[in-house]
Amino acid sequence: MRDRPLKQLAAWLGALALALTAPFGGWADASHPPMTVVTADQVVKTGPIDVTITRIRANTRPGETFAAMEDGQYLLVFGTARGTAKTTLTNGELADAIRLDGVPGLEKTFYTNDYLPVTKSMSARPTVYAVEDSTLMTELVPDLTYEVAWVWRQQAAAPPSSIDVQVQGFTWRQRSLDDYTGWLDPTPTAHLRLPVEVRPPWVKPGATPSPAASPTPAATS
Repeated sequence: MRDRPLKQLAAWLGALALALTAPFGGWADASHPPMTVVTADQVVKTGPIDVTITRIRANTRPGETFAAMEDGQYLLVFGTARGTAKTTLTNGELADAIRLDGVPGLEKTFYTNDYLPVTKSMSARPTVYAVEDSTLMTELVPDLTYEVAWVWRQQAAAPPSSIDVQVQGFTWRQRSLDDYTGWLDPTPTAHLRLPVEVRPPWVKPGATPSPAASPTPAATS
């Protein structure tokens, strides 16, 4: 009985605090504003990069430089990236510009064999390739537009029929523990849901394809 007044007081104080903060969104995280819904081919400004997303494909072997997957597939998000910063960007900003939400079995980072549950799919970091020659995108030069593919490895029997792609914006600031200043704090700012097109695996020209697959001329065709 002695504890009841204290419990009631705590409840009243909590209700009062919620009432006072209600006009400002209650206890919601004010640092994460609602995301904008965009469409395919729409330009999304992230700060250092203008991003467009065009399509999504799934493939057990997208090209010659990829090892074939027997227990899953690669997920490839195609689009363009244009550097809008004054200096050349590294692969880090380009990889952090895109995330997949709600997709089970994504590898946390390429070739780590650390596959994540659906609740942690946003932690899975893609590897970015240039579509033109299927090489790794190591940098993004200012004022140039590249057609790129953000690529994940997924351990699953089949790819999802559609995927929610989230584009992340950055903040230009200095880190608190050192003198480094750059594009930090990637945060989802826009998203779109696109269907996943399943493509047959790449087959070396001249080789006999399996009955379930037909050759494709390039990894990004």
